[in-house]
Amino acid sequence: MDYRIDDLAREAGTTSRNVRAYQERGLLPPAVRWSGRAAIYDETHLERLKIIDALLQRGFTTAHIADFITSWETGKDMSEVLGLQHAVTATWGDNSSIDVPRELVDTFLGSDAGDLVDRLIELGLARAKDDDTITFTRPSMLEAFGELHTFGLQLRDVIDLYSDIAQRVDDIARLMVDTARSHITAQHGPGWLPDTDEDIAATTNMISHMREIGIAAVHDTLASAMENTVATQLGEYLSVAFQKHKAETE
Repeated sequence: MDYRIDDLAREAGTTSRNVRAYQERGLLPPAVRWSGRAAIYDETHLERLKIIDALLQRGFTTAHIADFITSWETGKDMSEVLGLQHAVTATWGDNSSIDVPRELVDTFLGSDAGDLVDRLIELGLARAKDDDTITFTRPSMLEAFGELHTFGLQLRDVIDLYSDIAQRVDDIARLMVDTARSHITAQHGPGWLPDTDEDIAATTNMISHMREIGIAAVHDTLASAMENTVATQLGEYLSVAFQKHKAETE
């Protein structure tokens, strides 16, 4: 599929200015061709932009990414590197997003809109697309927030609850990734990178299976823990309610 620069930037969730800057810094290859005065890009450019964004979100600077790309391109087919990097950094789950006018966001969230949006941005659930638009990166999660709000829970409290849960999930993810990294280091030594199709496939499959195990473990364990905790606390709550009722009727 062909893209003009504005279309490419929109598909990648970035700006045309960033696309030009990445090209100037050697992070993005030149356009595949020109149509009149318009540069034409393809899917490889879109894939590269997504990887650049993923690495930037993980704390890499553009200088680090440029060094990474340069060092790999001098000794290895870049398509293999991108295949591995994409498999490792690809987002699982709902990757959709929606753009909402800021005026509508302010109307919905009320007087605390500014603080709540800042909190959502901090948690990675939103980002300011421009002065007039907010992009919500996980609409399904916000829908759940809204449903809880209809039961009388304050949005700030629900967001804080999500933050606490996310921190614990981050700890689990870090534990699993550290296990995978230690395993790779033990097998191949520090700093090893796969250099054959077989090694790339094996490493990618291992990390994919680690993800599957982590998701299943968190889901099943949390479901079981919720059942046990609800049963325990419900018993305690009913006991208090019984004692209160007994005192009122005596």
